Amino acid sequence: MRRSFVIVTILVLASMTGCLVSSLHPFFKEKDKFYDEEMAGSWIDGDSCIWTIQPRTYSKHIMSHETADGSYQITYYEEEDKPGLFTGTLFQLKGVNYVDFYPDSNEEHCVNDFMCWHHFPTHTLARVQYNSDSILLYWFAEEWLTELFEQNRIRIKHETIEFSDYERHLLTASTDELQKFIKKYVNGPKMTEEVDKVFARGYTDDQDGYGVFLKLKPYDGPPPGSKSKQVKPNTIRP
Repeated sequence: MRRSFVIVTILVLASMTGCLVSSLHPFFKEKDKFYDEEMAGSWIDGDSCIWTIQPRTYSKHIMSHETADGSYQITYYEEEDKPGLFTGTLFQLKGVNYVDFYPDSNEEHCVNDFMCWHHFPTHTLARVQYNSDSILLYWFAEEWLTELFEQNRIRIKHETIEFSDYERHLLTASTDELQKFIKKYVNGPKMTEEVDKVFARGYTDDQDGYGVFLKLKPYDGPPPGSKSKQVKPNTIRP
Protein backbone atom coordinates (compact mmCIF):
# COMPACT_ATOMS: atom_id res chain seq x y z
CA MET A 1 0.00 0.00 0.00
CA ARG A 2 1.41 3.39 -0.93
CA ARG A 3 2.03 6.05 1.70
CA SER A 4 0.56 9.52 1.21
CA PHE A 5 0.51 12.70 3.26
CA VAL A 6 -2.83 11.71 4.76
CA ILE A 7 -1.69 8.22 5.73
CA VAL A 8 1.53 9.47 7.28
CA THR A 9 -0.55 11.95 9.28
CA ILE A 10 -2.85 9.20 10.54
CA LEU A 11 0.11 7.04 11.54
CA VAL A 12 1.45 9.74 13.87
CA LEU A 13 -1.83 10.50 15.64
CA ALA A 14 -0.46 8.77 18.75
CA SER A 15 2.92 10.49 18.75
CA MET A 16 4.22 13.89 19.75
CA THR A 17 5.53 14.50 16.22
CA GLY A 18 2.12 14.71 14.56
CA CYS A 19 0.79 17.82 12.80
CA LEU A 20 -2.75 17.78 14.21
CA VAL A 21 -4.36 19.78 16.99
CA SER A 22 -3.64 17.62 20.05
CA SER A 23 -4.86 17.70 23.63
CA LEU A 24 -4.01 15.97 26.89
CA HIS A 25 -7.70 15.96 27.84
CA PRO A 26 -10.71 14.73 25.83
CA PHE A 27 -12.70 17.16 23.70
CA PHE A 28 -16.02 15.67 24.85
CA LYS A 29 -18.06 15.19 28.01
CA GLU A 30 -20.19 12.13 28.67
CA LYS A 31 -23.37 14.13 28.03
CA ASP A 32 -22.13 15.11 24.55
CA LYS A 33 -21.35 11.63 23.24
CA PHE A 34 -23.68 9.42 21.24
CA TYR A 35 -23.47 6.17 19.31
CA ASP A 36 -24.76 5.58 15.79
CA GLU A 37 -24.74 2.07 14.32
CA GLU A 38 -24.37 3.55 10.84
CA MET A 39 -20.67 4.22 11.46
CA ALA A 40 -19.95 0.63 12.45
CA GLY A 41 -18.53 -1.75 9.84
CA SER A 42 -15.52 -2.08 7.55
CA TRP A 43 -14.31 0.81 5.41
CA ILE A 44 -11.53 1.54 2.92
CA ASP A 45 -9.80 4.85 2.16
CA GLY A 46 -8.25 6.21 -1.03
CA ASP A 47 -4.93 4.53 -0.29
CA SER A 48 -6.53 1.06 0.05
CA CYS A 49 -6.05 1.07 3.82
CA ILE A 50 -8.76 -0.72 5.81
CA TRP A 51 -10.63 0.75 8.77
CA THR A 52 -12.80 -1.45 10.97
CA ILE A 53 -15.18 0.39 13.28
CA GLN A 54 -17.10 -1.54 15.91
CA PRO A 55 -18.61 -0.97 19.37
CA ARG A 56 -16.03 -0.60 22.11
CA THR A 57 -16.70 -2.95 25.02
CA TYR A 58 -15.29 -3.52 28.47
CA SER A 59 -15.76 -5.87 31.43
CA LYS A 60 -16.69 -4.35 34.78
CA HIS A 61 -15.34 -7.35 36.65
CA ILE A 62 -13.19 -10.40 35.90
CA MET A 63 -15.24 -13.06 34.09
CA SER A 64 -18.20 -10.68 33.74
CA HIS A 65 -20.00 -10.03 30.44
CA GLU A 66 -18.61 -7.31 28.20
CA THR A 67 -20.60 -4.07 28.05
CA ALA A 68 -20.58 -1.43 25.33
CA ASP A 69 -19.37 1.96 26.55
CA GLY A 70 -20.92 4.09 23.78
CA SER A 71 -17.64 4.62 21.91
CA TYR A 72 -16.04 2.86 18.93
CA GLN A 73 -13.04 0.60 18.65
CA ILE A 74 -11.27 1.67 15.47
CA THR A 75 -8.63 -0.56 13.91
CA TYR A 76 -6.62 0.96 11.08
CA TYR A 77 -4.69 -1.37 8.76
CA GLU A 78 -2.03 0.10 6.50
CA GLU A 79 -0.39 -3.33 6.57
CA GLU A 80 -2.27 -6.48 7.51
CA ASP A 81 -0.03 -7.41 10.42
CA LYS A 82 0.49 -3.87 11.80
CA PRO A 83 -2.85 -2.46 12.92
CA GLY A 84 -3.26 0.88 14.63
CA LEU A 85 -5.84 0.80 17.43
CA PHE A 86 -7.87 3.83 18.50
CA THR A 87 -10.88 4.67 20.62
CA GLY A 88 -13.21 6.92 18.65
CA THR A 89 -15.91 8.85 20.49
CA LEU A 90 -18.69 10.44 18.48
CA PHE A 91 -20.03 13.61 20.08
CA GLN A 92 -21.99 16.72 19.18
CA LEU A 93 -21.58 20.40 20.03
CA LYS A 94 -24.09 22.98 18.81
CA GLY A 95 -25.47 20.55 16.25
CA VAL A 96 -22.06 19.71 14.74
CA ASN A 97 -20.72 16.13 14.86
CA TYR A 98 -17.12 15.39 15.85
CA VAL A 99 -14.97 12.37 16.63
CA ASP A 100 -12.41 12.38 19.43
CA PHE A 101 -9.57 9.99 18.48
CA TYR A 102 -7.41 8.49 21.20
CA PRO A 103 -4.70 5.82 20.67
CA ASP A 104 -5.35 2.58 22.49
CA SER A 105 -2.66 1.75 25.06
CA ASN A 106 -2.25 -1.92 24.28
CA GLU A 107 0.49 -4.42 23.54
CA GLU A 108 0.85 -3.26 19.93
CA HIS A 109 1.95 0.17 21.15
CA CYS A 110 3.57 -1.08 24.35
CA VAL A 111 5.86 -3.86 23.13
CA ASN A 112 7.59 -3.78 26.51
CA ASP A 113 7.49 -1.70 29.69
CA PHE A 114 10.32 0.57 28.58
CA MET A 115 8.46 1.39 25.36
CA CYS A 116 5.27 2.10 27.33
CA TRP A 117 7.07 4.64 29.51
CA HIS A 118 7.87 6.60 26.34
CA HIS A 119 4.40 6.36 24.85
CA PHE A 120 2.23 9.35 25.70
CA PRO A 121 -1.19 9.32 23.98
CA THR A 122 -3.02 12.53 23.09
CA HIS A 123 -6.52 13.29 21.84
CA THR A 124 -7.12 14.65 18.33
CA LEU A 125 -10.29 16.21 16.96
CA ALA A 126 -12.03 15.54 13.64
CA ARG A 127 -15.30 16.82 12.30
CA VAL A 128 -17.34 13.96 10.82
CA GLN A 129 -20.13 13.51 8.32
CA TYR A 130 -21.36 10.00 7.62
CA ASN A 131 -24.03 7.82 6.04
CA SER A 132 -24.28 4.26 4.71
CA ASP A 133 -22.12 5.15 1.67
CA SER A 134 -19.22 7.09 3.21
CA ILE A 135 -17.53 8.56 6.25
CA LEU A 136 -15.94 11.99 5.79
CA LEU A 137 -13.35 13.04 8.38
CA TYR A 138 -11.60 16.39 8.75
CA TRP A 139 -8.84 16.68 11.37
CA PHE A 140 -7.86 20.17 12.47
CA ALA A 141 -4.22 20.96 11.75
CA GLU A 142 -1.41 22.23 13.91
CA GLU A 143 -0.69 24.99 11.35
CA TRP A 144 -4.13 26.48 11.91
CA LEU A 145 -3.71 26.44 15.70
CA THR A 146 -0.25 28.02 15.42
CA GLU A 147 -1.71 30.80 13.28
CA LEU A 148 -4.29 31.57 15.97
CA PHE A 149 -1.57 31.79 18.62
CA GLU A 150 0.72 33.95 16.47
CA GLN A 151 -2.12 36.39 15.80
CA ASN A 152 -2.95 36.52 19.53
CA ARG A 153 -6.52 35.51 18.73
CA ILE A 154 -6.79 32.81 21.40
CA ARG A 155 -5.76 32.24 24.98
CA ILE A 156 -5.92 28.63 26.05
CA LYS A 157 -3.66 26.57 28.29
CA HIS A 158 -0.96 24.81 26.30
CA GLU A 159 2.69 23.83 26.21
CA THR A 160 4.96 24.80 23.33
CA ILE A 161 7.36 22.01 22.38
CA GLU A 162 10.37 23.12 20.35
CA PHE A 163 12.09 20.87 17.84
CA SER A 164 15.13 21.59 15.69
CA ASP A 165 13.23 23.24 12.84
CA TYR A 166 9.67 23.75 14.13
CA GLU A 167 7.53 23.87 17.25
CA ARG A 168 4.27 22.30 18.36
CA HIS A 169 1.50 23.37 20.68
CA LEU A 170 0.06 20.72 22.97
CA LEU A 171 -3.25 21.79 24.52
CA THR A 172 -3.37 21.21 28.27
CA ALA A 173 -6.69 22.95 28.96
CA SER A 174 -9.62 21.24 30.66
CA THR A 175 -12.48 19.76 28.65
CA ASP A 176 -14.62 22.79 29.58
CA GLU A 177 -12.06 25.16 28.08
CA LEU A 178 -11.56 22.92 25.05
CA GLN A 179 -15.28 23.02 24.33
CA LYS A 180 -15.33 26.81 24.56
CA PHE A 181 -12.51 26.79 22.00
CA ILE A 182 -14.48 24.45 19.72
CA LYS A 183 -17.66 26.53 19.91
CA LYS A 184 -15.88 29.83 19.19
CA TYR A 185 -13.23 28.84 16.64
CA VAL A 186 -13.83 25.32 15.30
CA ASN A 187 -17.56 26.00 14.96
CA GLY A 188 -16.88 29.55 13.76
CA PRO A 189 -18.19 30.77 10.38
CA LYS A 190 -14.79 30.72 8.61
CA MET A 191 -13.85 27.19 9.65
CA THR A 192 -17.37 25.87 9.15
CA GLU A 193 -17.42 27.25 5.59
CA GLU A 194 -14.02 25.70 4.85
CA VAL A 195 -14.97 22.24 6.11
CA ASP A 196 -18.34 22.33 4.35
CA LYS A 197 -16.55 23.07 1.06
CA VAL A 198 -14.13 20.18 1.58
CA PHE A 199 -16.97 17.77 2.42
CA ALA A 200 -18.94 18.92 -0.62
CA ARG A 201 -16.13 18.45 -3.14
CA GLY A 202 -14.65 15.38 -1.41
CA TYR A 203 -11.03 16.52 -1.21
CA THR A 204 -8.74 19.28 0.03
CA ASP A 205 -5.62 20.69 -1.60
CA ASP A 206 -4.31 21.59 1.89
CA GLN A 207 -3.15 25.01 0.69
CA ASP A 208 -4.55 26.74 3.73
CA GLY A 209 -3.16 24.27 6.29
CA TYR A 210 -6.45 24.22 8.19
CA GLY A 211 -6.82 20.46 8.30
CA VAL A 212 -6.45 16.94 6.93
CA PHE A 213 -9.31 15.30 5.04
CA LEU A 214 -10.04 11.59 4.65
CA LYS A 215 -12.92 9.82 2.90
CA LEU A 216 -13.85 6.23 3.76
CA LYS A 217 -15.99 4.00 1.54
CA PRO A 218 -17.66 0.68 2.44
CA TYR A 219 -15.34 -2.35 2.27
CA ASP A 220 -16.58 -5.88 1.58
CA GLY A 221 -13.28 -7.72 1.22
CA PRO A 222 -11.70 -10.27 3.59
CA PRO A 223 -11.00 -9.07 7.14
CA PRO A 224 -7.39 -7.92 7.60
CA GLY A 225 -5.29 -9.97 10.02
CA SER A 226 -7.70 -12.89 9.90
CA LYS A 227 -4.81 -15.35 10.23
CA SER A 228 -3.14 -13.51 13.10
CA LYS A 229 -3.96 -12.50 16.65
CA GLN A 230 -4.95 -9.01 15.58
CA VAL A 231 -8.42 -7.58 16.19
CA LYS A 232 -10.90 -9.03 13.71
CA PRO A 233 -13.85 -6.93 12.49
CA ASN A 234 -17.19 -8.44 13.38
CA THR A 235 -19.26 -6.34 11.00
CA ILE A 236 -18.79 -6.31 7.22
CA ARG A 237 -20.84 -3.70 5.41
CA PRO A 238 -22.28 -4.92 2.08
